[in-house]
Amino acid sequence: MDAVERLLAIEEIKQLKSRYFRYLDTKDWIGIRSIFADDAVFDARMSFNVDGHGESGRAAESNDWIYEGGDRIADFIKDAVGHSRTVHHGHCHEIEILSDDEARGVIAMEDQIWDADGQILTLHGCGHYHETYRRLNGRWQVQTSRISRLYVSLGDMAV
Repeated sequence: MDAVERLLAIEEIKQLKSRYFRYLDTKDWIGIRSIFADDAVFDARMSFNVDGHGESGRAAESNDWIYEGGDRIADFIKDAVGHSRTVHHGHCHEIEILSDDEARGVIAMEDQIWDADGQILTLHGCGHYHETYRRLNGRWQVQTSRISRLYVSLGDMAV
């Protein structure tokens, strides 16, 4: 891959992740499904806590959240936030091209989730997505994705 091809691949991956955030917040479930490879793996164990080992309540709910397959991942995301107002921001994309069709990256993120009426903030979090990407038939998709958290506030409870 020459320098221009590498830069184009990096930009395509950045656009892929940007679409993920937009599709998530606009509840475009068909779009969300298009982000993930058919055999993708999504590790969401740190969705509600900073170490993947929540001890009680909502923080403990996510301890086992590992999903395999693009359809299952899209269904999980829809079930998790489909009735909530959400705002997700991705920042500081670090993308490394490994080969013509493989890459990995870390994307800083911040998310806020409100109840269905948009009145009560139920989650505010900051952290990173650690991902691998695969290009198939000229199109990049997420192959693996893992959320890590630096900060999570669940309502009145900061973690």
